[in-house]
Amino acid sequence: MRACGLLLFKCIHRIHGVCYYKAMDTKELTVMIRRRGSWIERMAKANNPAKVLMITFLSVILTGSVLLSLPLANQGAPSSYLNNLFVAVSAVCVTGLSTVTAATQYTYFGKVVLILLMQIGGIGPMTIIAIFILRGRKYMATVEKKLFASAAGKSDLFNVPGYIRRIMIYTVFFELCGFILLSLRLIGIYGLGEGLFNALFLSVSAFTNAGFDPIGSDSLIQYVGDPVINLTIMTLIIFGGLGFMVWFELKDLLVSKFRRGKVLARKVKRLSEHSVTVLSTTLFLIVSGFILVYLFESENAGTIMNLNGESRFFACLFQSVTLRTAGFATVSFGMCTRPLLLIMCVYMLIGGSPGGTAGGMKTTTIAVLYNSALNTLDERKPDAVIRNRRVAPSLLKHAYVILTLYISITFVAVLALTIAEPSVSLLELIFEAVSAIATVGVSTGITASLSAGGKIVIMILMFIGRLGPLSVYAAFHKERKVTNHIQYPDANIIIG
Repeated sequence: MRACGLLLFKCIHRIHGVCYYKAMDTKELTVMIRRRGSWIERMAKANNPAKVLMITFLSVILTGSVLLSLPLANQGAPSSYLNNLFVAVSAVCVTGLSTVTAATQYTYFGKVVLILLMQIGGIGPMTIIAIFILRGRKYMATVEKKLFASAAGKSDLFNVPGYIRRIMIYTVFFELCGFILLSLRLIGIYGLGEGLFNALFLSVSAFTNAGFDPIGSDSLIQYVGDPVINLTIMTLIIFGGLGFMVWFELKDLLVSKFRRGKVLARKVKRLSEHSVTVLSTTLFLIVSGFILVYLFESENAGTIMNLNGESRFFACLFQSVTLRTAGFATVSFGMCTRPLLLIMCVYMLIGGSPGGTAGGMKTTTIAVLYNSALNTLDERKPDAVIRNRRVAPSLLKHAYVILTLYISITFVAVLALTIAEPSVSLLELIFEAVSAIATVGVSTGITASLSAGGKIVIMILMFIGRLGPLSVYAAFHKERKVTNHIQYPDANIIIG
């Protein structure tokens, strides 16, 4: 009987395409049949993926806030628990807004806690859990694959373990490269020990788009013209914000090119619509942002007017790149002109790209919506077309929902902030709210002076922005029976 059961088990999983069971012996299969589901399996079966994701993020945040409140983590008197909770939320949600100066408030222990929180928040708690699971056993249950694929932004269940391993490998590789390059510059400034630590902190913070720094209260303003620090930080921000799916595809394309010796231009044409949209939209946002910063700030003595040519170039480019939800700054955002601050709110809301460490509505969402808006004017064209491929109506509807949710939540949050912070200007509150929900982390300088109510509003925005409004909604939404057979008559409504 047991042999028949094993044979049946093996056949069923072959039908579902799980070929790696062929390599298992009878003993391993017996363990699989008899074993009780892991705790992550049981949690995934009892809750939807969005709720599990929310629970894991909340657990990491609460643990981090407790660790940051320890005397061991603070230089001198510990800050209030609300401030430490705020910093923990900001670090796990890779935002960078802070009510205290991390460089002077926290000890090396506290800063190590921040590094871990940023790292876990950047690649996701579920990815970390998946790595530990894969170290303990060679397989994943289907319910685990669904959970981890959803958390990692993967659209299918093909080779989920391999996908997660590649995320970790790429993360370590990029952060190690950034660490080495930053060390070459910072060791000469801070000495060997502190220079290495600052390089590690900045590398992790930049790649995860967190925006925290261990240097001081002025972010990276003192290095506005430093080419090594500027180029390294900007590269890490962009690499982290493009998304792992794009990097996997680019790597496979380059390896294939070198192996087969084919022309790279022909290979680029084989990139998926997703990767082309991400790369082209990101390039457009960075270049246009650079131009706008230069136009509005070139005559502003508080920002770039008094900088030399090289420093001015790096300042404009860095501020444009950091709007991809990084949170670093090499000029004071509080000194920027009002028109530029308003434009920056739009760029921050767009954010980075799916499947990466950046936040915001995502570049692909905006590209699809913009394309759809143009095609709406011509009834002969489909709703949205990317590289001669029609965007599915379900994806287009998804994009409109995301836009609506971000604008609605931001409006409600700004309204709450105007009540909690009556003495702060409306533009500064809008900028702060957008920076929080898009997990950018730049500020005009009002974060530390927020009231308790204002801090709570910003924390909620950061949390929603990191998980995504749709995920937060899905976590509390109960599925209802779908009635697709019902058709409704057209409504007679005049639009416009």
